[in-house]
Amino acid sequence: MSLTRMNRVKKILNRQPVDKIPVQVNYTNKMGSLLSEYWNIPFEELDKIFNNHFFRVNLTYEKRIDKDKKIDYDWWGAGFDMNEEGYLVCDYPLKGVDNADNFKWPDPEAPGLMENAKKAIEKERNVLNRFIAPNFGFALFERAWSLCGLQEFMMDMYTAPELAETILEKITEINIVLAKRFVGLGVDGGYFGDDLGAQKSMLFSPDKWKEIFKPRMKRMFSCFTDAGLPVIMHSDGDIKPIIPDLIEIGLSCLNPIQPEILDHKWLKKEYGKDLSFYGGVSTQDVLPHGTKAEVIEAGKNCLKDLASDGTGLLYGPSHRIISDIPMENIDAFLETYNNL
Repeated sequence: MSLTRMNRVKKILNRQPVDKIPVQVNYTNKMGSLLSEYWNIPFEELDKIFNNHFFRVNLTYEKRIDKDKKIDYDWWGAGFDMNEEGYLVCDYPLKGVDNADNFKWPDPEAPGLMENAKKAIEKERNVLNRFIAPNFGFALFERAWSLCGLQEFMMDMYTAPELAETILEKITEINIVLAKRFVGLGVDGGYFGDDLGAQKSMLFSPDKWKEIFKPRMKRMFSCFTDAGLPVIMHSDGDIKPIIPDLIEIGLSCLNPIQPEILDHKWLKKEYGKDLSFYGGVSTQDVLPHGTKAEVIEAGKNCLKDLASDGTGLLYGPSHRIISDIPMENIDAFLETYNNL
């Protein structure tokens, strides 16, 4: 008897045997539109084509776009460039502010914030029945700099630590309230995104992360771990120095497992008993630039190196796929999975 998508993910997060490794392919709206045209299917059917196993729910709030229709503001008030396919913050509501207490922080207790999430969870349970987690992308470090500006916040961490920690504490307190509300809705686990690494190192000192970020991330993780739920975290870049700390505070699964940065065999050997993995096929190199044969080989190597024991992996591209990836390479990626 085959497992449901939800149970398949739950088992790989606990490194238990599964009938088949689960898969997850995320895509930008632009890439989704191209795929819809390529396969001649509605945009809404893409998740079924990919056999996606993971579903993230978001807050419900009134969308705000600037008068020139170039900037899209999120719930926190950070403005994102609408002309970019990725995430490019271009308007920082806390930039230049020297007293964070004067900022009008969003209200995590506001009624209606969970409206769409509640409906989505109910629908999901009756349709695809995927593993559901709230989307805490831009969780802490990224949230702070998205409000203040990257250069400004990184300077504040060292030259104005009291201000930096006030901002981090406020973000943490708000996210904890939201996380507990999501747990109350019946999500299956937590998902956090916080890019901390560059191609060859962390963006700042691991000691600084351990000092001011780790205790706060632990409190946010605890909203889920205290309820017996797993935690998935996304962080780009070389974060090797803090992987043991993330495990210590309750991390269950690490994403995106970029092969250019984190060697898959090393990861499995060092942390395969404590961590599951999510991602693994490069969107930096092989998917946009490789041949069909190279994509298939990369997929097979990912599965062999990260799921040699038949579990512990949510297989997928290392990031959202974007419009620079040829359609034949998407077909090759799916061919590898479908032939498992």
